[in-house]
Amino acid sequence: MMLRRSVVLLLTIFLANCGEPSTKVAIPFVPVFGTRILDCDNAGSAVQLTDLRLYVSNVQLITRSGELVDVRLDVDGRWQQPDLALLDFEDGSGACANGTSDTSMSLRGFAERADYRGLQFTLGVPFQRNHADPLQAEVPLGDPAMHWHWRGGYKFLRAGIRTDDDGFWIHLGSTGCEGTVRNITACRSPNRVTVRLDEFVPGIDTVAIDLEALLTDTDLVDGVANDCSSGPAEESCEAPFRALGLDLHDGNARDQQLVFRRKVAN
Repeated sequence: MMLRRSVVLLLTIFLANCGEPSTKVAIPFVPVFGTRILDCDNAGSAVQLTDLRLYVSNVQLITRSGELVDVRLDVDGRWQQPDLALLDFEDGSGACANGTSDTSMSLRGFAERADYRGLQFTLGVPFQRNHADPLQAEVPLGDPAMHWHWRGGYKFLRAGIRTDDDGFWIHLGSTGCEGTVRNITACRSPNRVTVRLDEFVPGIDTVAIDLEALLTDTDLVDGVANDCSSGPAEESCEAPFRALGLDLHDGNARDQQLVFRRKVAN
């Protein structure tokens, strides 16, 4: 009888441990300009998307009690590694003539089962991977359009819009990097952004990327298209860096970012 009970107990423990310890997670993103959905082919719209690609890393969900739980991203051979993803919203159509038809508009992975009420992630590529040999890089780091140069590493964000007679684009990445090829020791301006969205419910809410907020205080009616390449001497970088919560001169976080926000499901 004792042996029988022991077998039953062991079988119960085994089956419990074989249960699903995690749950699928899908986190959709959408580009917007204020309240309007933004894409490359906004026919008749005052604003069109010309580019939007970004690297996201260190994705975590926040429980109701405030605990941070890692999201392990699916490895899909194109857009995601377990801890790094490339999101791509340009589809090569309309105003996005410099892009491709391939897109990836959500993060997909697994996390421990819990009651989640928040999301946190980093806009950027982790230091070591940012400065590794790009010729040896695995996806999603193999896109040449997202690599800056040997010292700077990758463009964390490529974004742009155009109007009838104006426009703006930004390439965000680390600058002032020191060292030799494949042996970068530090960067004066890391320019990584930690994004925290409270009250975000995975499976229900969406992350809005608000390019209107990114370009607040940027002159879009002077008829002169402008750009920002993350250089501290560029006045055109001041407004978007403020919106990202970054200090333009040292690339560190100074204020809360305003570009990424929770979009509640309709």
